[in-house]
Amino acid sequence: MGMHYEVGDPYAEQTQDAVYDWRYVGYPLDDYGTRRGAPAELPYREYDPVLRGWYQGERKLHNFRPKLYYTRPSDGKRRGAAGRLKDAFIGEGPDVFVTMSGDRRTLMRDRPQRWQWSGWGSPYDEKNREARWHDKDWREQDDMPLLNHNDSSRDAQSYNFKCRKYHTPRPWWYNYPDNNNIWTDARWSEGARHADMNPLSKQHVSGRWTTRVPRWSGAGPFRAGGRPRWR
Repeated sequence: MGMHYEVGDPYAEQTQDAVYDWRYVGYPLDDYGTRRGAPAELPYREYDPVLRGWYQGERKLHNFRPKLYYTRPSDGKRRGAAGRLKDAFIGEGPDVFVTMSGDRRTLMRDRPQRWQWSGWGSPYDEKNREARWHDKDWREQDDMPLLNHNDSSRDAQSYNFKCRKYHTPRPWWYNYPDNNNIWTDARWSEGARHADMNPLSKQHVSGRWTTRVPRWSGAGPFRAGGRPRWR
């Protein structure tokens, strides 16, 4: 068992961000903000697709076997096990994928993300610049292709959040990118029924979002809930 040694209080989250983003080179001068519960933690056990092996920090884990889970994501409708089961019977909703996880701390992150399972990808700035450079927990394995348990032909298809089915892209999608028949993303109200076709926000092939969230949502620093939006 390793030896214990004395260590100071955890650094504040804001300071960790500053160090990670190279805004501080050396010892942080203004350590304030929300802190971790403990001063340090072991690195995640994660797969490195470049070195083709499982690692914890710089230490290679020999003969390590990750856990595999069947995962069926939710698009916001028919939540819960019963809803997913009904989707499977009638052929609606996201597909089933295999989640490979080596660390319980990253299990939710290891599951397919919306931009992945929907087949639409993610904008370059969001996926690469922000994730790779500003997410302290970003890993090479986050960009690994998904394993589709149902049908490999799904790899060339995209999910239509309006009809809740996968389709092969058609030329008219891009000739008429604001056509209301194709939604590349949709966010529903809490408890939205299956027949509800009026989401809180929806995105078109062009990337344009339309929303019915009130304009005052997140408009001031004293309003509870709702993230501020660009004006």
